Order: sequence, then C-alpha cells, then structure tokens
Amino acid sequence: MSLHKVSSINRSAGTNPASRGGESSLELEAIAAVHELSFAVQSISVSEMLPRTPDLIFVNVTTLEAQPYCLELTLKGWRITSLRSDCMVGDFTRLELFTKYYDSLYLLMDDISPGYRERFSEKLVQRLKLIEAGEEDQVAPCASLQSPSLSTDSSSKESQYSSTESLPIVTPVSTPAIDPDFKPKFK
Repeated sequence: MSLHKVSSINRSAGTNPASRGGESSLELEAIAAVHELSFAVQSISVSEMLPRTPDLIFVNVTTLEAQPYCLELTLKGWRITSLRSDCMVGDFTRLELFTKYYDSLYLLMDDISPGYRERFSEKLVQRLKLIEAGEEDQVAPCASLQSPSLSTDSSSKESQYSSTESLPIVTPVSTPAIDPDFKPKFK
C-alpha cells in the first residue's frame, strides 16, 4: 500500500489506528514513508529510542541540507517535534514550526527541504519521460536506501542536489508545490 493511500486512510474521520497483522496503520504509514522518501533525504528511519504506540510513532529524518528532524506521526498527521533526531522537545521560540500538522509527509518535506523538492521534481520529470517514451512498465518502486552525500564544492555548475547515482525511479503519489498548468518540454 502506498504512503499516499495509508495517509488518506489514517486522516479520514473515525479511523481506528489498529490494523491487521499486529501492526498499527500509523506504523504502516511510517514504514511506507521510510521506503518512499529515502531517495530524497540523507537518511530516514523509524525511531528506536522514542515511544511507539498504535496512536503515536516517531520518525527521524535528515534532509539533503544535513538538517536533522524528529517527526511525530499521529492520526492528526505529521508534525516536527525537534530539530534533533530522537528528541521530542522542540524550540519554544519557534512554536509555528512545532505546532503545525501536515496531512502528508510530502507536504512537510516540501516546506522544510529545498533539496527534497528538487529531487522529487527530478524523479517526476524522469517518470514523465519514461511514460512519454512508452516505458512506464520499466519504472521500479522506490527501495529503502541511503542517499549519496552531497558535494559541498560550490564551483560545480550542476545543482548541489542533483545526484542520480543509485537513485531509484519512483512513481510520485503527490506532487508538492508544482504548478498544475506545468507542461514539461522534452527534447
């Protein structure tokens, strides 16, 4: 089941967090997030140190900009709890950052990581090119892997986030911050 589908089910009114097989629907959503977003972050994992219940789970993310975050997932959605991994206490001088809930992890990542937006857009363009070429059956699902480190060499003319080494081709579920009238031009 995709992250988008699990997120939608979890946010629908009256959803019970219990699921089949002993895993909660929130845990399924967190696991899907780890698999689907691993291509666009330095690292992402479900916290092994913080509490995990059917109603609450924590995910650690380090963005391509090397900023760690601890995220909380509840039936209300995704929320940033801290600017450190495995930490539930945020900076109270930035309440707006720690009190906002997002319906999906895609929206949260779109707000906090320009590198995520760029990688997501690159993958979307790759997918559209494959579809245009009639090769959509060759698009593999995203696997859980660590993204390559970013080069800090500012003399490079390429974008600091563009690295296609070992990146999986994914099927985007949600399109963050893209103009609905956008029409890619293929050469």
